[in-house]
Amino acid sequence: MIYVNGDSWTSGCFDEGSYGHREYSWPHLLGQLLEQPVFNDARAASSNYRIYRRTFDYLLNQTPDLAIVAWTRWVRVEFGNAASGKIYQYMPGKDPEVFKNWNPYLAYTNFLRQIISLQTTAEKTNTKLWMIDTFQNNLLKNPTLEWFKDILREGQVFDLMDDDRIEQKFNKVLTLNKHIDYDKFMFDNTYQDLVKDFQLVKDHPVKDGHQYLSEMIYNYLRK
Repeated sequence: MIYVNGDSWTSGCFDEGSYGHREYSWPHLLGQLLEQPVFNDARAASSNYRIYRRTFDYLLNQTPDLAIVAWTRWVRVEFGNAASGKIYQYMPGKDPEVFKNWNPYLAYTNFLRQIISLQTTAEKTNTKLWMIDTFQNNLLKNPTLEWFKDILREGQVFDLMDDDRIEQKFNKVLTLNKHIDYDKFMFDNTYQDLVKDFQLVKDHPVKDGHQYLSEMIYNYLRK
């Protein structure tokens, strides 16, 4: 069994109501190449909080032959609704009210913690876990202070911090970053970079892009 998680670029479509999208998604095509069943747990508009939560719980209870996580943009969040009992995903551009008091420093460092936690969990459960960064300018292997300041400017916290406070927070990012095993990321390039020359529909890859990525992953796993 292959377990896969991610957002719409992994589920196969930007709209979960669209017909047949999982049939041409890269996880489904990879399963055909490897001749193994696939549990594609990806959902359109997923945040990394959902990707982490669902993958973490799965690895604690199941033992897949292979797990692949395709991380989405770190700016997305999720919140539970007490009245409905459901968990909802939110994006800055679509849900501005949710992000009024949002802290980009906490969001980015939580992203790093999620990566570290899943890698540690995979080791503990003897799971072969590989990762992909879906989007450009998302996870930076060698962060700089100026880049970190740009992250802080995503919210209102930048104007509330002096230089010493910013450097202190940046050092926390560096500490967390050291604990990520980047050898567990399949590619140096992002998924977005890998399929940039393929057709996009509403900024999403379609079948030829998914086919290409499935073959890239297949060849990587065979090395």
